[in-house]
Amino acid sequence: MTPVSAATLTSLRDAMARLLSNRPVRTDGRLTVANLAREAGVCRATANRAETVLKEFRMALRDRRRAPVARLSKGRIKELEAEVTLLRGQERQEVCQLRQAVQIMAQQVQVLALAAAVRTHHSAEAVDEADKTAGRNVVLLRPVS
Repeated sequence: MTPVSAATLTSLRDAMARLLSNRPVRTDGRLTVANLAREAGVCRATANRAETVLKEFRMALRDRRRAPVARLSKGRIKELEAEVTLLRGQERQEVCQLRQAVQIMAQQVQVLALAAAVRTHHSAEAVDEADKTAGRNVVLLRPVS
């Protein structure tokens, strides 16, 4: 098997560091040999020839799986649950206030629509009255409906 160059080894180790620290540049960040090769900018066959880097990568993956998952203390869980409860209460209040505002605006729109209808009715009556009393030389302009 042909050995890989020092530059390729460096590229693979840099790519491994990026993948393991969740800072990929060229891939989706999945911890696979194919992504390691892509991240390093080399073909998969070249990555497979870099046996030492692959062993390091696989050992790092094994160590990650064995690492204990950080546990939240019961006190912190209680704090977070209390915060969630508080935020849900605030959300309910905001929703209630927004519904009231919408209802008030709907009522205002209704009042304005009624006022506009009344004005239109009075305007039509005024035009009709002017029509009856107007002389023959006056031309009334009717609003377009």
